[in-house]
Amino acid sequence: MIAGHPSEGRGPWFEVAGHAVSTPLALVAGCLLTMLLTTAALAFNHNWAAILQFSSPAIWHRGEVWRAVSYVLWNPPTISLALDMLMLWWFGRELEAFFGRTIFLRLCLGIVLAPALAGVLAGVVLPMQWVGLPGTFALFVAFATMAPGVTLLFGVSAKWTALVFLSLQLLSYVAEHAWGQLIHSLVSAGFAFGYVRFQQGRFVFPRMGMPRMGMPVRKPQFRVLEPAPVQKRAVEAAFRVVEPKADAIELIDPVLDKIQRFGIASLTEAERAQLERAREVLIRKETSRSQ
Repeated sequence: MIAGHPSEGRGPWFEVAGHAVSTPLALVAGCLLTMLLTTAALAFNHNWAAILQFSSPAIWHRGEVWRAVSYVLWNPPTISLALDMLMLWWFGRELEAFFGRTIFLRLCLGIVLAPALAGVLAGVVLPMQWVGLPGTFALFVAFATMAPGVTLLFGVSAKWTALVFLSLQLLSYVAEHAWGQLIHSLVSAGFAFGYVRFQQGRFVFPRMGMPRMGMPVRKPQFRVLEPAPVQKRAVEAAFRVVEPKADAIELIDPVLDKIQRFGIASLTEAERAQLERAREVLIRKETSRSQ
């Protein structure tokens, strides 16, 4: 399991008979429940899919906005559904362990809602419809974005595996003229990639300043007070820089190996501090040699 991101909300929700129930496992249990309900509906000839499926004409013309979410509830029992649930549990636990429960749940919610929003907008030109559990491949894209260097099948990295499978998926939709599925797959994968990059600090939203109206606002003036001698000594003692130890260089090899395998974004706060201490030691050694 990959080292964690400094975020809250890790660990299981609760325990059942001594077994920890994490967020991905709870989502898989929800998928199993929808599969049983879908099976019962099919057995009794209840076509709930027509009511639950995403349909841009129904949202535009009849205001049935629940379809933006309800389409994930229709899941007939298939091998494809079993693989989707396996991916949800497998890659979901890695993402939750790294980012935390809150960020992981927002990722899952965005994977459901972002394609629906794109489908509603594209439905103005081309009607869009789809139904069934979506976005589990987008979780794999999120995992490959988080840890691109992890090797999977046949020694191929996660990054290239995600690119190859996503390309094949998109090409199959184009060949079948399945434009709704194409929009869904492309938008969900794009959202997963962008959301993980945003959480890693790669993407920053630009700040839009509002123009000032009327008289200019004067900035308040502050006078810096000189601390008393006793307070000054206490402040200096509190912020005194600790000299880095020489053995920081010896302990840096595991950190560098982790950066090479998973990227610098996978480092914990303690590992980043250790890397910074080693850098200071090297700088001091080079300075002493030049003198």
